[in-house]
Amino acid sequence: MTRKAILLAAAMTCMAASVSAQFVAEKNNGETVTMGGNNLTITQKGDADEWTIGGTDISDIKSISITPLSERLGNYSAPDYADYYRAISSWEQRDKWNLANVHDPSVVRADDGYYYMYTTDASFGNVHHGHGHFMCRRSRNLVDWEFMGTTMPSLPSWVEPKLNEIRAAMGLGKSTADFGDDTQFGFWAPCVRKVKSGLYRMYYAITCPGTIDGDGTWTERAFIGLMETATPGDVNSWVDKGYVVTNASDRGLNYHVKADNWAQCYFKWNAIDPSYIITPEGEHWLIYGSWHSGFAALQIDPDTGKPQKEQGNPWGGDISAYGQMVSTRQMGNRWQASEAPEVVYHDGYYYLFMAYDELSVAYNTRVVRSRNITGPYVGIDGTDVTNRGGEAYPIVTHPYSFSESCGWVGISHCAVFDDGEGNWFYSSQGRLPANVYGDAYSNAIMMGQVRRLIWTEEGWPVVLPECYGAVPQAAIDESELVGQWENIALDYGYQHQDVATAITLRADHTVGGAPMDGQRWTFDARGNVLTVGSTKLYVAREADWETAPRRATLVYAGLDGKRTLWGKKSQKHTTYGATDNTAAFWTAFSPYYRADSGDCTFHFDFTNHTDRAEAWNNWILVITNGKERAAKDYKEYAVIRADAYGWGDFANDAQRKAGMANDYDWTTFNDDMDGAKVDLTLGIKDGKMDMTAITTTAAGKTFTYTYTVSGLPAGAKGVFLTMEKAHLVLNTDGCYMN
Repeated sequence: MTRKAILLAAAMTCMAASVSAQFVAEKNNGETVTMGGNNLTITQKGDADEWTIGGTDISDIKSISITPLSERLGNYSAPDYADYYRAISSWEQRDKWNLANVHDPSVVRADDGYYYMYTTDASFGNVHHGHGHFMCRRSRNLVDWEFMGTTMPSLPSWVEPKLNEIRAAMGLGKSTADFGDDTQFGFWAPCVRKVKSGLYRMYYAITCPGTIDGDGTWTERAFIGLMETATPGDVNSWVDKGYVVTNASDRGLNYHVKADNWAQCYFKWNAIDPSYIITPEGEHWLIYGSWHSGFAALQIDPDTGKPQKEQGNPWGGDISAYGQMVSTRQMGNRWQASEAPEVVYHDGYYYLFMAYDELSVAYNTRVVRSRNITGPYVGIDGTDVTNRGGEAYPIVTHPYSFSESCGWVGISHCAVFDDGEGNWFYSSQGRLPANVYGDAYSNAIMMGQVRRLIWTEEGWPVVLPECYGAVPQAAIDESELVGQWENIALDYGYQHQDVATAITLRADHTVGGAPMDGQRWTFDARGNVLTVGSTKLYVAREADWETAPRRATLVYAGLDGKRTLWGKKSQKHTTYGATDNTAAFWTAFSPYYRADSGDCTFHFDFTNHTDRAEAWNNWILVITNGKERAAKDYKEYAVIRADAYGWGDFANDAQRKAGMANDYDWTTFNDDMDGAKVDLTLGIKDGKMDMTAITTTAAGKTFTYTYTVSGLPAGAKGVFLTMEKAHLVLNTDGCYMN
């Protein structure tokens, strides 16, 4: 059978079955190539027998197999690599890294069908030192990444003469930096793009050590350079093309500014964090900048990859040849917490993504858009960040946490790219919070993350909350949406993690749980759009990253004004706490249920597991004022333990003595609680709280534990479970708030 016949048969099979399917092509050499999920197209390249599927060249195929996505979903296995990678962080373990030790990624899909990711010089413990610069890894599926090596063996030879050339023109002596020790220099933010078939460009940044002229002068300049290759699969094939642009100052030679006098920094533009774009009209542009006056747009000669205009000295009154302003947080502010511009074109707009704030925790992503590459760029709230400056909205990513985990912080400096088939992705690093797993350095964990990006009906990008796991996008039935979800509103707060609250999509199309309580929901299966009230949420299948083991679930993302809403369908049974019962007190938490009204009922259905060592190594119920944990004004009204103990303003010694009762068998209590099923109801009405916990042991014994107390303040209430040296398996369909 000819390739044409095979392809036509494959296409007819899919159409006849009316299914979304995955194509797997077997090549003549035995290699198999997997091609996507939905909306794959079969395209003739030119000659009669040259073909692609989903943009992948399959001219050398032997056969094609087709699997409906519904079948693939039933057989789906989620990625199982660990996010906490300290055990494999060393350079000797790099073949096991996958997405470990990723910082400032740039991703490009190449002619050979691979996605290539290039990253800043950063790693846990600086294990990359001495091994070259700009690490490269590749993947066919955006899930499994192969480490390829580094693309730059040492500091480029042009840096020393170029720096000293500029210094001489400024009337300064030669730099005293040790150019033989490239650990003194910073290697930052590569941006890689396919220019055309057989030509790829990498723009990169190098920061030079020291100050311009000793104490009391501003820090030394940075450079953006250029490398090119025809074969990104060969890390040794990159050829350095030299200098592109450097920091520019509009203050002449008035560089006598102390290095910590941020408000008066010498340079207007900082030559760091390049983003390269080719417009539909064929113009080439660099958008660059970091922490100075904003971002500059510089037009590039398509043939050379260098600036189109002669630049002259990088100081003086006119530095327009070094770029024009396209975005700033505040007009006239020479030191502002914004960096890492990423510009892409989609459906008539240029979208400028940017990172806000410091990178270890607070890092968050914003986006604005313009009809023109040079602006004006405008946010979703109408703010013109080009001509007037201001805060950019909407918020695309922000530190967050679903209930099953410690969550992520430092999520920004993104790459935005597509697969050529209309599917878009967002990639950045994410960091663990501090002191996770008892590790004082856990915030230095830099994990590469890839997420799907969806364009709303209004043309704004939203990023799905869970990392990409290549979940088959089988059709979603409305009935699947009914049940418990976790909802996160990405509200800006400096170094603040937004946490999930529980909501329920009821079968009667109403919503329970703040902040959507009482609203109605509908679902448009054609576009997978869930509408709650007037808010459109875009639903997809994705891997539940917080469950153990990970498995497929439903997620959503949508815009609520200036912020993104993230949601995840809770699994029917979800585990909280380490399954070996080592979870320390106050380290693992169930979903957080919040009621705006003071009168409410909370219900938990779960199995309790304990290490049996102590009576308190069991479930713990917490009643709060509805504020998020660790938020300002957060208050715990009562903390109630399974072993008939508690504390707080409404669980003191006298209150427990008067209102707490149980019929436990204390001689067997520790053993009874391991594997016991617990049905717990907490009602609050008119300031009175009634708790009933019915425990059924693995041996079939039943115990009842109650607690009643009065006097709780009016207003919102929050309730969640935690544990100590135990773990809880919640039946999430049986956990809710009314």
